[in-house]
Amino acid sequence: MPVAIDVGQRVLVYNPSHGWTLAYFVTAQQTNDNKLQILTCRLSNCHHKATSQDHYRYPPERVALNDTIGNNLNVGTRVLCMPSGDADTSRYIDKPLRGIIAEQPSLSNSQRYLIFADNDAPFYLRSIAIHLLLESLSNYLSKVDLGTKHYIENYVLTYPKRRLVNVTAKDHINIELNGQWIDAIISKVEGSLIRVFIPILNKHEWHYRGSLRLQPLFNSLSSYEPPCKRLAIDKDTTIDNKCHFLLIPLNQGWKRQIRNDLGTIVYISPCGQMFTDAERLQSYLFQINSILNIKQFSFDMNCRVTQKFISPKTAFIQIDDYSYQLEKVPLILVNEYDSSLPKKFEYITDRIPLTSDIIIDKTNIEGCSCIDGCLDTTKCACWIKTYDGIIQSHYYEDLIGELKELFDDDDDNIDNMRLYLYEALSKRNFGYKNGRLLEKIHSGIYECNGKCKCDSQCTNRCVQFGLNTLLQIYNTSEKGWGVRTLYDLPAGTFLSFYAGEILNDEDANRRGVQKNMGDIYFTALDFVASLNPSTSPRKPKPIMNLNVNNGNHIENNNASLNIQHNGNGHASVEEDEEYLPIEKTKAFLEYQQANYDPGIFVMDAHLKGNVSRFYNHSCSPNVFVQNVFIESWDVRFPWVAFFTASHIKAGTELVWDYSYEVDTVENRVLHCRCGSDDCRHRLL
Repeated sequence: MPVAIDVGQRVLVYNPSHGWTLAYFVTAQQTNDNKLQILTCRLSNCHHKATSQDHYRYPPERVALNDTIGNNLNVGTRVLCMPSGDADTSRYIDKPLRGIIAEQPSLSNSQRYLIFADNDAPFYLRSIAIHLLLESLSNYLSKVDLGTKHYIENYVLTYPKRRLVNVTAKDHINIELNGQWIDAIISKVEGSLIRVFIPILNKHEWHYRGSLRLQPLFNSLSSYEPPCKRLAIDKDTTIDNKCHFLLIPLNQGWKRQIRNDLGTIVYISPCGQMFTDAERLQSYLFQINSILNIKQFSFDMNCRVTQKFISPKTAFIQIDDYSYQLEKVPLILVNEYDSSLPKKFEYITDRIPLTSDIIIDKTNIEGCSCIDGCLDTTKCACWIKTYDGIIQSHYYEDLIGELKELFDDDDDNIDNMRLYLYEALSKRNFGYKNGRLLEKIHSGIYECNGKCKCDSQCTNRCVQFGLNTLLQIYNTSEKGWGVRTLYDLPAGTFLSFYAGEILNDEDANRRGVQKNMGDIYFTALDFVASLNPSTSPRKPKPIMNLNVNNGNHIENNNASLNIQHNGNGHASVEEDEEYLPIEKTKAFLEYQQANYDPGIFVMDAHLKGNVSRFYNHSCSPNVFVQNVFIESWDVRFPWVAFFTASHIKAGTELVWDYSYEVDTVENRVLHCRCGSDDCRHRLL
């Protein structure tokens, strides 16, 4: 607590049904989850035991001293302000307000405190109406958004140094309202506050003269996230994509600011346009034919786009670009434990069939005719292909059933029904949203392709551009080689796809038992199983797609395995099972009609691969896998792409769940070393 308090001392306590009422302090206790509780009693001379049910428990933010304060409270102190006719306030207060001391009494403010109210405009108030809250500033800051936390911390640390706008009564000033600058007229200047009249709203408001809602201060403030000067680019030249993708707009003259008062990020274009949401920004970029795209912007308040991870350890080995310029951005490799390197392999950025008889069918692909960047997803043929897959998939049958029940059309027109479903799926953020994928689409994503009329600004192009995130391969010591991000990544960010050699089941089985090869870099291209064929196995058994170097201990590794698809991103052992009849989807019927080779195909990154071969397993993954179709709609050969499942901080390892089941492979035991709180301890 910020102040010593005696047993029996009078306090004010807050109850939602009674407001602030008088009580008497008993004691302060720590709860099991290490939170402070204030025990109070209605009796001034409490005779109850500490555990008595006659005591009332309150969090510290709901308890204040009954006595008013003096004139010596520090800036940042949490206080309760009560309505009082004698308090000489700068504006009328009709209810109790909590806030922090923002300015101490002085001659310039008529010996009053400046209060930053929690959920109200700032005001001046004399000490006679101010009570000390038992809540510490640190406790308050732990509950607010990151932007507010940083603003208050900086304010308290630098006080009395402040930047205030210089204005007088009758001056015009632009203030921010819902992300737009609007004209206001200053009607009064009182200390560090101004009262403005807003003609468009026909009302008055009080503002702190250091508020970022005032355009003169907003424009001059140096708290914008700074551009990376080392990689600064002339606006007339092409973009250098070798820096972190979220830094590219800053290098092009854009500014990114955390706005705690709005609870969002504000992007300011070089010409002064402000954007507080991705949808409007995306439309703007398309309208001006910008060389930037929406994937290079993030409105995540927690995403620090300029802060790079720098390891405190000294590297024995560092390779500045392990892809040797095959990727669009450098792929760094470091070893901070010894001088060893990963086992040699050929770095590639594509999928290469092992034999000439493996042919990816590219004749069945179609393109869209969009010229609006595919912003209207309900009219784009490729977006519709993705939506149709969702509508027909057994994964979403409950959702689609609910949407159909909500459809209100007396004619029961099928075309109207389908358009309604497209619009509903678009609103629910199925597929890419502002350049990111926030949720896995089990029925696959069909990106725009070479036959489409749209260009690189298209909302439905992502995986095809390849790696654009600055990643680092590193020796984890405990789990072998892994991959971490050097910068913060927003949720839904595309990382990479799985590159390697495409094998048929015969070649895969042969490689799987070879001593110098094995199946540790296998990933099954088993998307066909997710199409709901007429039969679906009840319980598939996975083969070993796991890298021993990735921290997984294998015992009795002597099984010879026959591969078949299982619908979970890996392959499985053949076994006799009863099969359940499932209605065939349109996609699977197309697969049957194409008369494709029914065998399962496997991607092997042992001899040829990319950064994806180094991703480790975790029982608490921050990455998920998505099947994507680009240059072909051949369902046997999806691109296996990796996306972030949540916001990931710089320096964090990128991990995904291999999704194996324990005891599903005879004579194979695989222990997990992911170290997460939810670790299952065994994968097999």
